[in-house]
Amino acid sequence: MWEYNQFKYLYPPRPEFVLTSDRIPFYEKDGWVGQYKMNGTNTILAMSPEGSFTAMNRHNEEHRAWQLTEEIKTSLRQLLPKGSWTVLVGEIMHSKTPTIKNTIYFHDVLVHQSKHLVGMTFKDRQILLEKLLPSNGKEDKSHYFVTDRIWRAKLITKNIHKHFVEIEDPKILEGFVLKLPTGKLKPCYTENNNTSWQYKIRYPTKNYQF
Repeated sequence: MWEYNQFKYLYPPRPEFVLTSDRIPFYEKDGWVGQYKMNGTNTILAMSPEGSFTAMNRHNEEHRAWQLTEEIKTSLRQLLPKGSWTVLVGEIMHSKTPTIKNTIYFHDVLVHQSKHLVGMTFKDRQILLEKLLPSNGKEDKSHYFVTDRIWRAKLITKNIHKHFVEIEDPKILEGFVLKLPTGKLKPCYTENNNTSWQYKIRYPTKNYQF
């Protein structure tokens, strides 16, 4: 793990390569897990030791069209460790979806207690994320509710292909990302450093026919 004592942009781990849906059972058999891919804006969200926030997109640009609501800021300050840096990865659900606004769907953590979690496996980061963002007792098929506006992605470990074909609205759920639980986080200082342990499978639309 590396020290992270001031804000520095970290590229969000994201899949570069696409699989066709018929390959899902083979990867599931080898132990890969799935998370739903939301139709949102991929986002790095950093909270400073003082409780201020920086939200950046995957192109290292600060978000302009969307700002954290005071409700979300207050909730995250209550949930996340005080006095140290935390950096989370998620999807802002606001501008791309017609019915979901001012909501964040978190699916990974890159910095905890001012430590860049280099070398930590995806599985262990998910265990940490669950501790940081515990469920409030409500859930949907794709996520747990932390609050009404803060969601944490579920890990789908069985019947992933069935979950995929049962997607009802690709305007909200674009498909799946398959991830290798033992995949270790590499330094997030280049865009493609963490592509080897994940693949994307898009739900078929007129633009994506797999």
